[in-house]
Amino acid sequence: MTRSAKPELLAPAGDWEALVAAVQNGADAVYLGGKLYNARQGAANFDHEELQRAVDYAHIRGVKVYVTVNILLSDEELEDAARFLHFLQQAGADGVILQDLGLANLARQVLPELPLHASTQMTVHNRAGVEKLLALGFRRVVLAREMSLKEIRDIKEATGAELEVFIHGALCICYSGQCLLSSMIGGRSGNRGRCAQPCRLRYTLVDERGRPVVDSREVGEYLLSPRDLNLSGHLPDLIRAGISSFKIEGRMKRPEYVATVVRIYRNLIDRAMVEEDFYITPEEARDLAQIFNRDFTTGYFYGRPGYELMSYKRPNNRGLFLGRVVRYHPHTRRAEVALEEPLRVGDGVEVWVSRGGRVGVEVHAIWEKGRQVEQAPAGSVVEISLPREVRPQDRLFKTHDAFLMERARATFASPREVRKRPVTFHVRVRLGEPFRVRVEDDAGHSGLGTGLTPAQPAVKRPLTPEFLKEQLDRLGNTPFALKDVRCELDDNVIVPVGEINEARRQALEEMEAAIIKSARPAPPLPEDVFARRLAGARVKATGRALPAGWSPGKRPLLSIAVTDLASLEAAVSAGVDQVYFGGESFRSGPPVGEEEIRRGAEICKKHGVRFILSTPRIIHDPEMAAVERLLDLATNLPAQGVLAGNLGLIDRVARTGLPLYADLAFNVFNLRTAAYLLDQGAVQLALSPELTMEQVAALVSGGHFAAEVLVQGAVELMVSRYCALGSLLGGLAPGRNCSSPCCGRRCALKDRVGAVFPLEVDQFCRMHLFNSRDLCLVNDVHKFAEMGVAALRIDGRGRGAEYARVTVDAYRRALSLNPAGDAGELTRLRERLQQYSPAGLTRGHYYRGVE
Repeated sequence: MTRSAKPELLAPAGDWEALVAAVQNGADAVYLGGKLYNARQGAANFDHEELQRAVDYAHIRGVKVYVTVNILLSDEELEDAARFLHFLQQAGADGVILQDLGLANLARQVLPELPLHASTQMTVHNRAGVEKLLALGFRRVVLAREMSLKEIRDIKEATGAELEVFIHGALCICYSGQCLLSSMIGGRSGNRGRCAQPCRLRYTLVDERGRPVVDSREVGEYLLSPRDLNLSGHLPDLIRAGISSFKIEGRMKRPEYVATVVRIYRNLIDRAMVEEDFYITPEEARDLAQIFNRDFTTGYFYGRPGYELMSYKRPNNRGLFLGRVVRYHPHTRRAEVALEEPLRVGDGVEVWVSRGGRVGVEVHAIWEKGRQVEQAPAGSVVEISLPREVRPQDRLFKTHDAFLMERARATFASPREVRKRPVTFHVRVRLGEPFRVRVEDDAGHSGLGTGLTPAQPAVKRPLTPEFLKEQLDRLGNTPFALKDVRCELDDNVIVPVGEINEARRQALEEMEAAIIKSARPAPPLPEDVFARRLAGARVKATGRALPAGWSPGKRPLLSIAVTDLASLEAAVSAGVDQVYFGGESFRSGPPVGEEEIRRGAEICKKHGVRFILSTPRIIHDPEMAAVERLLDLATNLPAQGVLAGNLGLIDRVARTGLPLYADLAFNVFNLRTAAYLLDQGAVQLALSPELTMEQVAALVSGGHFAAEVLVQGAVELMVSRYCALGSLLGGLAPGRNCSSPCCGRRCALKDRVGAVFPLEVDQFCRMHLFNSRDLCLVNDVHKFAEMGVAALRIDGRGRGAEYARVTVDAYRRALSLNPAGDAGELTRLRERLQQYSPAGLTRGHYYRGVE
């Protein structure tokens, strides 16, 4: 393994104790967040003073610090966020992890000295996307968790980019940055750092009539809850792939978790770099499982895992299997348990009872063979107190291991340092001169300390090298360890011991300052220079080209996205202005191929409707060739544009010469993101559905460009490489192909309150989850028109021809009405549309916003 570069071990730090735990257990770098603008607002996080302290603490110990600023930002927040980035640059942060394209664009203008890392929230999952971010000035890309090891290896070989991947911890079921589930259900946006994790709740897979199609009692109820990622046994493969940074997820986890996981991965990475026959010990595997697990998976690194990705039966820590109940003694309220793992007082256990859920307790006492003991080994039969009756063969799991937690806590709760930097002291003591000591580490950082009093002739006990070494080795609570002491020492001299200690302190303090200074990526940017740059970076998103058929001040165009030819024909006959079709299709309906695309383009041309080729928002590299064939087809038709939501398609669309329509997946939340996409050649931008009416109005008035808003249809809440239908009904698993139960079939997920979320599966076998209620803004079309919105979009994908015809007709009528005099007719149109949304209609975030 020594031929490959050693990867960085990157650890999470949600608070100060977790930071210390990560550093002291061997992390090469940590990532953490400030009090604002990061995707883990539920963590304690760090204020400005704590951030500076964290950077200095880590740098003195040879550890890098990356700060997360990985949420979408409004225009009102951007300048303040840029000032925060300036603070981080001055503090010496080694990089910032960003999601927002607009902030990234601004940062490159005003803070080119600050290294940028692309968050996994940017949904980068193909080579062209990585290349696009490198061109934008990113130093590192955190890849989507859905990528295979081969895809990652190929990107590394093709681009040479710094690539970061998650190797351990919780997984999102959706491609990060594309999830609106928490946002739409409860107003807590994952894109704004407030995800409430509704994916970890109970769901039932149902058919079109709402009938369950799997037995939840047998399968489980947590149908969107993945297992935890664990690649501990596969590190040599990841190292050979050239991955630069191995990232542990867990900024919401307690510091004991961070300490344990970092300690084990530190040992494993070091072992992988020197051992030909890599291994993980049973103790290491057990500790990883004990500290937290929802069961483990290798994710998508080795293919699509199907149902083996998921933790269907529980969404939280399951602990380590401890043993089974032998019998229960009602009179003593004790359970007799046959142990398969050691148990000690202070451990936490949970019994999975055969009837009535689970029973969890802390073990306060253990009885073995009638006597009370502090601990019992595996293989023994013991009694423990339980508050309710359990039955023979009920399973016990150890959810809290007191010894493991104590071991972890010892690494960060004590002032004594585990991680030490070796130093050499150079001492000079000359008669008549003050004591002088220079300290130096192996990297050449040094510091000088001197006494105040000239050395005197010794009366009784002169200084010796042994005595000086003893005094200088008093480094217990510092991050330094004595390597050597080299002395230039006159015979028979003495200096006060206090001066030796003070000189040592001065020298170490000066060396710490030198280490901190040298660890900085760049010198601090002066405030006045930054202020001038920021003042000169004002932006106006002026479109270089505008879509034909629309100009500022004209009524909005009416657009629709469809996935079958019948819906396209219905929409065209009802009076739609532009259609998105062809590059994405759902398996519940008829397939869409080149013939259907040609036919759709002909129908649109005949009726004067703009035909725009749609493309999937997710396109992995093995799928890119199929999409490129469609782009070539669109060029030859010709289509009037391409709807793309993928960074990896921007340059490819540009080569076709067709206009680029930026899709919802770009998360356009501010004017600077709009400006970037317009600079890339986009003629129309779909705005984020998480914006309010006021934010839409400000965006549209703030820049002269064609903006599109989603006004009708079931909002897409998720796109996932995991497919519930294939996994639960089609037998999809490692080594087993799916039987395609999705073909010609519609299913949905029903939540615990009865809301039904439709599912669709696209041509690449990715699952799309839609909102239970249709978005409907038919009453508000004139507000959008007055703002200057260019296009109103209906999402008719998978909804059929009747839905396309009725919704287009309703919006066409609404646009022709006078809102002041025809309020009743607008209400009737809304009531008509409600017939197609049995769960009711919603106005989304336009009037409520997101947290």
